[in-house]
Amino acid sequence: MIRKIVTLTLIFALNSAIAQETIEIPRFLQNSMDSITKQNFNQSLETFFLEMEQGKLNEDYLTPQRADLTKSQLQELVNYETKKDSTAKKIQDKQLINIYPISSDKYSITISYIYQNPETNPILLYNINLIATESSDKFTFSVPLDYLTRYWKTETVGNVTYHFRENINKERAKIFDNKNIEIAGKLGLKPEKLHFYMTDNFQEISKLLGFGYSLYSNGKYRDGYGVDSKTIFAVINNEDFSHDMFHYYSGQINKRANRNWITEEGIAYAWGNAYYTDKNGEMVTNERLITELKDYLTKNPNTNIFEIFSNNEKIFNNIASEISVRSVISGIIANQVEKEKGADGISELINAGSQDRLESYLKATNELIGINKENFNSKVRELIKNK
Repeated sequence: MIRKIVTLTLIFALNSAIAQETIEIPRFLQNSMDSITKQNFNQSLETFFLEMEQGKLNEDYLTPQRADLTKSQLQELVNYETKKDSTAKKIQDKQLINIYPISSDKYSITISYIYQNPETNPILLYNINLIATESSDKFTFSVPLDYLTRYWKTETVGNVTYHFRENINKERAKIFDNKNIEIAGKLGLKPEKLHFYMTDNFQEISKLLGFGYSLYSNGKYRDGYGVDSKTIFAVINNEDFSHDMFHYYSGQINKRANRNWITEEGIAYAWGNAYYTDKNGEMVTNERLITELKDYLTKNPNTNIFEIFSNNEKIFNNIASEISVRSVISGIIANQVEKEKGADGISELINAGSQDRLESYLKATNELIGINKENFNSKVRELIKNK
């Protein structure tokens, strides 16, 4: 009898070791839930993240109000899980490190991902903040956007509802609304109604979307984010996001494998803006960049335009270091294609192909308006001059 008890104890211990929990919930963690609610929460959390480890998101555990946005954000964690090698899969790397109620049925939770390597110190990969909502006998999960912006103001300008702390620049907002309508119309689409969050930097955006910390984006601050689930987050608190509106609408009618990103960026500059703000927080317009390019060529008359285009040299550092001279020139060429060949020409230029993008791009420009590598300098210089 004693032998049987010992054997059963060993089997139980072995099974417990094998059935390791996906997320560690440490004993020191203070959780104010009653025992039944806590059991439902633990089971929901375990099931949700176990399925992520297996490469899928169970939509039954997504809070309906923010399901699409939450799904797109947590895809990064799914991608992380599916890239693990066999050794990494055996190591528990997730821990619930905080939980507290924010209403009668909602809790703020924080989960840390730590990379364990016996040869180095542990490395923090992520701190994920989610809102857990009690629903019947289970919990669903959502990004904390609505909770973190619950005291923000809102104002609608045309098709765009802005969310902000103090105020918005209505002139910029009107410019963006008009560009949203114009870009959609040029591509034969209906402009969408959007929600636009006025954010100061990329780190703030990350926190609103649940990434309290990410090893892969720490220190990143100049970018905005969107369009994701008809939601936009501002580039350095600027109301104009028209650059990426072009990419968003283009993606609805053009297959990614066909889209040429020299063309895409050029049209995004020409129809929208340069995406990044200048040192004064103003969005950089395409008209301003064309003027700067003209001045540059006047001061440097021997410039090989094809060379600065193909090498994408940095000549706008006085405005913003990220701005691309290639995209400014590509935008000028796109405008000429639109002038001579209309919407069909623009479609052909966009779909020039993503492989060997420079060669594919030049093949398209040569067929459409006769611009190729051999005559690029003279023809493009003339286009710039006439702008």
